[in-house]
Amino acid sequence: MKPLVLFLLLLFLVPCLKAQDKEYLYEIGGGVGTSWAYGDINRSSAVYNPGLAFDLIWRYNLNLRWALALDVSASKLQGDSHDFDNAFPDGQHLTFDSRLWQLAFRPEITFWNYGFGSDYREKHRLAPFLTMGVGFGMARNASLTIPMGLGMKWKMSPRWNAQLTCLFTKVMNDATDRIDDPYGMGTTMPMNTDWIGSLTLSLTFDFKERCVECHNQNSF
Repeated sequence: MKPLVLFLLLLFLVPCLKAQDKEYLYEIGGGVGTSWAYGDINRSSAVYNPGLAFDLIWRYNLNLRWALALDVSASKLQGDSHDFDNAFPDGQHLTFDSRLWQLAFRPEITFWNYGFGSDYREKHRLAPFLTMGVGFGMARNASLTIPMGLGMKWKMSPRWNAQLTCLFTKVMNDATDRIDDPYGMGTTMPMNTDWIGSLTLSLTFDFKERCVECHNQNSF
C-alpha cells in the first residue's frame, strides 16, 4: 500500500515541479505609487509634495538577466514657491498643479539571474535591476523624455511578479510644471529643463511559455 501511495504522490508532485520551472516570454500588469517634480520651484528637495502616479506595463523577457519594458504612465505634479526660499523676478509667487502622461521604452538589466525554480543557472526570486530608456511625454506640450533608475524584482510565484521601481525622468523642456523659464535663461538649455521623480509598486503576470530547449530562445 505504501509504495502505491508514494507512486501517486510522485505523479502529483512531478508535474507541479515542472510547472514551477517553466519560463515565460512576456509580462503584463500595472502599478501605483507617487511622483514629484524638480524644476524652477523645487531644485533639490527629495519627494517634494508627492502626487499620485500609476502605470501600465508590458515586458518582454529576453533571458534571465535582460528585459525590455514598455510602460504608459501618468504622474500628478504640484508645488508652491512659498515652500522654498527661491527669489523670482518681480517677487512672483508661483504655483503649479499639472499632469505628465508618458510612453516610455526601457531596457532593464538585473544583477542576478531572475526566475522561479532551481537549476544550474542559479535563479534568484529577488533581484535588483537598473534601467534607462527613452520616451515621449505630454504635459502642457509634448517633449522627449529620458527615464533612468533602479528597482527590485520579486518572483512571488511561477507566474506572478512584483517590482518596486524608482525612476528619475529628464524632460527635455521647461513646461512640465507649467512654469516656463521665469529667469529668462532660454528653455532649450539642458540646465533649465525639468526632472520628474517617481516611486511605484507594480504587479505583473507572466504569459507565453518559453521553449527552453529551442536554440533561438536559450537563456543564460
